[in-house]
Amino acid sequence: MKRLLALLLVLATLLPVPPASAEGLQPCHRVAMSYEDTTQENKSVIRLWKAETVLPEVDEELRSIAAAFVDKYGPDLPKAANKTSKNSRLDVGIRYSRTGLTWLSFLVQARVTYHRDLMAQEIVSRTYDMITGQRVLMTDLFDDASRGWDVLAQAVRKQATAYFPDETPDAQALDRLCTQAALQETDFTLHGMSLVLHIPAKTLYPGHETLMEITLFYPEIREHMTPKAREETDNLSYYKTCAMTFDDGPERTNTTKVLNALMETGAVATFFVIGNRVKEYDDLVQREHDEGHAIGSHNWSHMDVRKMSGSAMRAMVDKVNTKMIAAIGKPVRYDRVPYGLYPQMIKAKVGWPLIQWSVDTYDWRGRSTKVVLNTVKSQISDGDIILMHDVKDKTPESARQVANYLAEQGYLLLTVDELMAKDNVTLQPDTVYYRCVDGDTSIKKRD
Repeated sequence: MKRLLALLLVLATLLPVPPASAEGLQPCHRVAMSYEDTTQENKSVIRLWKAETVLPEVDEELRSIAAAFVDKYGPDLPKAANKTSKNSRLDVGIRYSRTGLTWLSFLVQARVTYHRDLMAQEIVSRTYDMITGQRVLMTDLFDDASRGWDVLAQAVRKQATAYFPDETPDAQALDRLCTQAALQETDFTLHGMSLVLHIPAKTLYPGHETLMEITLFYPEIREHMTPKAREETDNLSYYKTCAMTFDDGPERTNTTKVLNALMETGAVATFFVIGNRVKEYDDLVQREHDEGHAIGSHNWSHMDVRKMSGSAMRAMVDKVNTKMIAAIGKPVRYDRVPYGLYPQMIKAKVGWPLIQWSVDTYDWRGRSTKVVLNTVKSQISDGDIILMHDVKDKTPESARQVANYLAEQGYLLLTVDELMAKDNVTLQPDTVYYRCVDGDTSIKKRD
C-alpha cells in the first residue's frame, strides 16, 4: 500500500495540473507592464512599452514585434519643436486582456503623432494559451465549417460601414475583408465579454489612420465556437464583472495618465466625454477609442439640464455626434447626464439610453487614493458600474489601484456595452441603467 501511495504521489507531480476554476486572478494571467522613453537628437520621442508575463517566449515575441515598429518608424520621425503641443512621437503600446482561465490577448500598437495629429498607425495582435505558450488563432475559435464565419462577416459589414457615415467605404475592399480567408488572418483580441476584430480604417476609408473595432459579444457567437473556445469565453462561470467609468474629460494631463494606468493594468473602461471638449482634445478621444475603451456622451457641456429647454437638449445629439464622428469616425450610443439629472432628459425625449452608476467613488472631491479604494472595497458587487472622473489629479493612481484590486478579487472589468451584453440587455432610448446583474439594471439597494 505504501508503494502504491508513493507511486500515486510521483504521478501527481508529473501530470499537468488543471487550472483552478475559483474566482481570482489566475497565476498565468499576471502581466507586469512598464515603458521607457527615448528622446532622439531631433527632440522626437519614442515611448516603448514592455510586457512581462509568466512565459519568457511570449515576452520575447512581443518585444520583437514592438522593436520592429521602433525600427520602422523611429528613424523617420520629424523634428519636434520646443512646445509640447508641437510634439513628434512614436508610441508603441501593448494592450492586453484576459479571458477564461488560460488565454491572454495582446495588441501591439504603433502610433505616430506629429503636433498631436495621428500620422500613422500599425497593429499586430497575438493571443496565447499561457499554460502551453501556444498561439491561439482565429481557426482555434471557429471550425472551418462553423456558421461563425458568416456571423463575423455580417458584423464586419455592418459595423465597418457604420464608421464615417458621410463617406462610402471601398466596396471591393469590404468584400475582401468579409471572406473566410481574410477573417482567419484578421487581427483580433479576446476580452471579458467580447471578441474584437481590429481593422485599420484606411483599409476602407483612405486618409483615416484610426482603427475600426468590430465587436462581437460572446452571447452572440459562443454557440458557433469550438469546445475549447467556448470554455475560454465562459467568463461568467469564473468571474464577477463590473464597469469602470470616467466623466468630465478629456483633460490633457490626467486623462493621459488614466489611459496609461489602464494600459498598465490591462483594464478597459467607458469614458463619458463632454462634447464641447472633443475638438480641443480630439487626439485623446481618438486614443481612448483606439485603445479599446468605450465612449459615451456627457452632454454638450457640463450644464444643469434643468436650465435648458427640451429643444436644446435634443439638439445636443447632433452637436455631440458631429464632433465624435470627426474624432473617431462614429457617433456615441448612450449618455450620462451631468449631475445624474436624467428625468429632464427623459421628459425631453432626447433618445439616448442613460447610464447612471451604482458605486460612487466621489473622487471629484479630491479624495485620496486610499479613500477611493476603500469606497470600492466596501461597496463593490457583481454587475456594478463605478463612477470616477478622469480630469482629477488623484484619479489616475486611484484607477490603477482599483483595477488591480478588482482583478485580484475575481472581477473582470468590462465596458458598459459588454456589461449589458453579458445578460442580453439591449439599451433602449430614454431608459436609465444603474448596473447589470442577471439582467437587473435597476438602482442598487443599500443594506
